This record gives sequence, C-alpha cells and structure tokens, in this order.
Amino acid sequence: MTPKDCFTPLKEKAVEIPAYIKWLINEKPDWQEHFSFQAFPIPLEFIDIEPALKKLDQVWRINRLGLLRIERMTVYDWHVDEKRESCVNLLYSIDNNSHTLFGTQRDQLNKDVIELKYEPDTFYLFNNQVEHTVINLDGPRYLFSLYFEEEKNYHSLKKLIHG
Repeated sequence: MTPKDCFTPLKEKAVEIPAYIKWLINEKPDWQEHFSFQAFPIPLEFIDIEPALKKLDQVWRINRLGLLRIERMTVYDWHVDEKRESCVNLLYSIDNNSHTLFGTQRDQLNKDVIELKYEPDTFYLFNNQVEHTVINLDGPRYLFSLYFEEEKNYHSLKKLIHG
C-alpha cells in the first residue's frame, strides 16, 4: 500500500468553500447525525461557485456536499465505508492536532499506516475502501466532504480526474 493507493490531491485549490465554512461555523448550525459524525449540508450551488468542484462535477457528477464535525479527544474507529467507494474531502481545521490514517494489518496487533497530511485549501480524492481512521486530539475538527451521484472506485475515478 502506498499513499497513491489511498488519496490524491486535486490540482485546483479551494477558493470559496473555506470562507463559507468559517461563516457557517460561526452561525452555529443545527448539526445532524450522519454515520456517527455530526454533519450539516452545504448548498449544491457551491458546485458552480467553487472552480475545483465545477471541474470535478463535469468529470463525475456530484450529488451532495456537507460539512462533518468530530469533537475533540475523539477517535473515529478503523473502518471501510459501506456506502462510498470514493469521495473528495477538504480539511478545514488544518491547524488541529488530528490525524487521518490508512492502514493494513501487519500481524495480530500491528497495522502499517500511511497518514494523509492535509494541506491548506486542498481537495483530496479519498479511497473509502482502504481501511482508515481519524484521531482528533484537538477539536472540534471540521471536514468538507461530498457524495457522487453514482459510486465509482477510487482508481477509476483517479484516472478520469488526472488522466
């Protein structure tokens, strides 16, 4: 397993979404439960407003946008997503002490891990079918994430996006 098997950055940086997320957090939205995350929907109009999302939507149609929150001192346990094969994420809480790890079992007690160290204003194509976890030692942690209209495996989608 290599980092390229787990995630890849999109070329276009976020332009509009970070300011909207900052505004949204200050508005104290009514969070909803979503796969043990706290979530809040982001309007689909951002597909046309955010250049990276507009380009992505032309390659593979986007269905939903949202902001996910994880409280401080929380671990979102190792898992493979049931519903999503791949997605695109952007970490808003870039200065938090939080870690996104991908892992493969080495032996009964040990995993070999790869860390996704999110860069500011960077969207990442994310392989939801590789076992992963989030460890959030600061908080709260805010992550922009999306769903595609149709699921597509990470490697096929990566080829469509990057050629």
